[in-house]
Amino acid sequence: MTPKEFKKVSVILPNYNYAKYFSKRVDGILAQTYPIYELIILDDASTDSSLTVMKEKLLKLSNAYPDLKIKAKVNKENSGSVFRQWLKGIELAEGDYIWICELDDEVKPNFLETAMNGFKNPKTILSYTNSKIINDKNRPDLKSALRKPLNFVREDRPARDYTRDGREELSRALSVYNTIPNVSAVVFKKDPNIDFKKILNAASKFQVAGDWYFYSELLLNGRIAYFKKPLNIHRVHKSSVTEKTKKERLFQEIQFMHQKIKSDVKLSPNAKNKIKAQEKRLRKAWKIPEEISVETPDTMV
Repeated sequence: MTPKEFKKVSVILPNYNYAKYFSKRVDGILAQTYPIYELIILDDASTDSSLTVMKEKLLKLSNAYPDLKIKAKVNKENSGSVFRQWLKGIELAEGDYIWICELDDEVKPNFLETAMNGFKNPKTILSYTNSKIINDKNRPDLKSALRKPLNFVREDRPARDYTRDGREELSRALSVYNTIPNVSAVVFKKDPNIDFKKILNAASKFQVAGDWYFYSELLLNGRIAYFKKPLNIHRVHKSSVTEKTKKERLFQEIQFMHQKIKSDVKLSPNAKNKIKAQEKRLRKAWKIPEEISVETPDTMV
């Protein structure tokens, strides 16, 4: 591939108190076999040593990568939502494609090259790879809460690379559960026709399903590409938002997404049955009272 054939990829690196991962994460991003166009570092008022680590790393990068576009923005006050940081990064980005890298995750060197293959079809809006899940000790997390839901819809995400219309993906897979478990595994097109501000402001109202909402909105605008190799490494923390959130709220957000996608695309009888079965299973497993319900999509966001 010649330099002219490389697409402009802007990497957004949001940080909040992840100083210990910062240097290694940046090195992993810059070690990609597919070149990045710019690196956008966003600190959300960290209280650890992040700013010191960032300053030292940026000095080294300016010497080692003189042609790399680097932007660094530091909030004086915490924004209160990672989606506000995503939006800030997208608005700053000069590239045509966005890769949001959660700072505590890791990546294989050929991730970006693989994900960008999905955009050979000009109608692709989102391309992602499979992920490995690790815990705080860098060990495989075999008890992750993500695994059961993914198994629940595994037949709708084949054990092979594929590409399909985004609405079909919503109907077959994301209508049931968020089968894209980690944003670090995703590259998406910065389509000027998409109102990212509106979408991410709505996503910021969620406690756990904001990324699911974000993907569902993107997929209304194009195709999706999936690559089965786990080239992203997703770290799950015991103190994560998912673990702390009340099950009632999580259940409400899942119900909301079921209703939203049902209102956006036509669901097959198979998908409808899976949704019904999943909500029944979750109600029983989490002991959710029948009176716990969700607002309709047009009122919740």
